[in-house]
Amino acid sequence: MDDPTDYLMADELILTSGFPFLEHVADQEWIDRFIAKLVQAKASALGFGLEPYFSSIPETVRIACARHGLTLLQIPTSVPFAAIGIAFAKLMEADGAAQLRSNAEANRALMRCISHLDPERQLVATLSQRLKGSVRLTNASGQTRFNTTIASIATLDTATEAQMIQDAFQATGPQPFALHRQDSQVHLTFPIRAAFSPSGQSPLLGALSVGFSRTPSAFDHHLITSALGLLEVLARERAASSAASSQLATSLLFRSHTALDSETLNYLTESIGSNTHQALRVAVISPLGTARTTETNFHLAHVHALFDTRLAMRRDDHLIALTSAEPATDLFERLKSNGYLAAFSTPAKLESQLGERLGDLLAQASGLLPQMLERQQCLDAASIPRTFASLLPAQAGRQLAEEELAKILELPEARRDLYLDVLHGWLEANGSWDQASKNINLHRNSVRRHIATIAEILGKDLNQAQVRHDLYLALKFLTAT
Repeated sequence: MDDPTDYLMADELILTSGFPFLEHVADQEWIDRFIAKLVQAKASALGFGLEPYFSSIPETVRIACARHGLTLLQIPTSVPFAAIGIAFAKLMEADGAAQLRSNAEANRALMRCISHLDPERQLVATLSQRLKGSVRLTNASGQTRFNTTIASIATLDTATEAQMIQDAFQATGPQPFALHRQDSQVHLTFPIRAAFSPSGQSPLLGALSVGFSRTPSAFDHHLITSALGLLEVLARERAASSAASSQLATSLLFRSHTALDSETLNYLTESIGSNTHQALRVAVISPLGTARTTETNFHLAHVHALFDTRLAMRRDDHLIALTSAEPATDLFERLKSNGYLAAFSTPAKLESQLGERLGDLLAQASGLLPQMLERQQCLDAASIPRTFASLLPAQAGRQLAEEELAKILELPEARRDLYLDVLHGWLEANGSWDQASKNINLHRNSVRRHIATIAEILGKDLNQAQVRHDLYLALKFLTAT
């Protein structure tokens, strides 16, 4: 063949009888191009057979191989090419058997990690040792759980690591992953997912990141696949734990209303995958659509994974979780894409007095539940003004306002608008006739007369503070856009 490079794989030994060189043996430029193509195709060596065309290797071939760094072998007539092929096949067979033994031993080493007291940490360490690479295990929020580094492999910057995890979570295919090359180093990130749900969603449990100072081999990918399978099993078990014990522990914490001793606080911190420097929030979670009818244990397993916590329970038609997850846009999007909405309380420090505040945090998050369902979006109590009016959904508030002011709203348009303006101005002035007169640009006696008429129409005593308060809120909801 004049040019075999289109058919070559990397690291192949090329055997030639010298026939392609017959017409070009004196053309150094042509032979240089031929050898350069072999090098570009990553051939490992050129085996030049003597006879029937040449009795020795041409000098032009020697010069080209030396110039381009290609190993050159002289094959005597006593060694036929078939013998080389047979020897190579035997070597491949022996190498394959050794590779199978190595694979089996590596898989056994990974399997032994399952029985370790800390299986995920041990599995990460064993995988790093077998791959001779850096390995990092993160949770669904991208926080590092276990990490093994190698000095010769550079650590990626935080932004690149976060982007790779995001890319891995969005990747598709039989084995999705994200790839990043940096000089001679290769970094791979694989998603770890929960079991598929009836709706086809598969919540993320975390990510496995591996760094190499070389191009990973087929053996490396095989080992990573095995490790991913084991990590998914461990992560699902950790996320699901025992539904009954999880709900019991969560319920008892909310019912305690007392300060937590140091031992209980430590258990709480470990159960939400946190440390003492992070804050705790109560999240009230509602499944969306048809997912509501799914059994409780399924939802609990997903909540454990999505919020990286073991403390969750079912209450009525929603779930409650204790979590250190911070409410942010990416978390909100991840929850909704997996079929859930959540309302978060304000954060609280992980300290002994937390036990006395859990009921208040639960009330905060539960108070946002109606608004969350009406808006169909996740909410954070820390970003919503804390008022009594804020606890009532806009639609429900408007409906109540229309019922409260129904007799005014039934009047002709001109009189209706006048009475609404007078009532609002008078309530804004806290019952002051003079201030109300200024607010709505009417004589104080006209204000008095209109307020008396409004009270008669509504059948209410406007001298009572509660009545005025209810009417004021009704007007607020009525005029809200």
